[in-house]
Amino acid sequence: MTTTKKQILHKIDVSASLTRQGSFASRVCKLLKDGEFDTVLSSQKLTDLLNEGFGKKVKANNLTALMPPLLKEGVVKIKIVGRGRNKKKYWFPAWIDKNKVENELFSGVLENKALFLTGSDAWTDSNKNFPNIINMLNGDLCIVDPFYGNGTFYLLEKFGKDRKIRFLSGRLGDEEQQKLSNFEINLKKFKREFKNIKMKRYDKFFELHDRYILADNALVVVGYGIKDFANKESFVVFLPKKAVSKFLPILKGIFEKRWKKSNDII
Repeated sequence: MTTTKKQILHKIDVSASLTRQGSFASRVCKLLKDGEFDTVLSSQKLTDLLNEGFGKKVKANNLTALMPPLLKEGVVKIKIVGRGRNKKKYWFPAWIDKNKVENELFSGVLENKALFLTGSDAWTDSNKNFPNIINMLNGDLCIVDPFYGNGTFYLLEKFGKDRKIRFLSGRLGDEEQQKLSNFEINLKKFKREFKNIKMKRYDKFFELHDRYILADNALVVVGYGIKDFANKESFVVFLPKKAVSKFLPILKGIFEKRWKKSNDII
């Protein structure tokens, strides 16, 4: 049975041992409640996060001895990767699915949250590497790209059919404008299958510039167009919520305002 985030946060609130002021457990629980510890972290990264706050400084190699109360209560979980001198420990909130954690760890995206797209491996980057970034994203998604076209469908379908996705754009690509009937056929086919994905066009095209994805836990900056993803040298950068906490709500607010003023792409 999956334990939800709400259940775990409630468990923290009613536990005297987990909320005892100044204790190590209470410091970790504060990070969980504040949303700062909401993804998989290595021992060093979790230690760095803890040491940013008040309290006695913690060393990464001391976490194993300090974590048992949190592990026993089912608030935090651990995943160990490698053996001997190559062994690494990763910690994550107990509401995160273990299989998802393993996929992220073995794909390597937790150690390197930036993809460099050479432009010469468009198929591999689109179908194997980029999905690793997608799997790190939580919740419904808002996607912005000034241009849209047939290539947009190929990338959007990789986000699947299980969550709500809103795609906001401004202008149809030149090639698609020349072959409009072909694009319209593809659009109808796509919308018929992916009913969870809504696409709108924002008339003030000049206001849109950067390509990015807004998630509950992160901002992903896509260096080159989603419509022509991976066709040219570019970067895809995953920025966790704690790194963009000051302006992520602002971006979401701007997206909502533009979305309300936009028209369906039909």
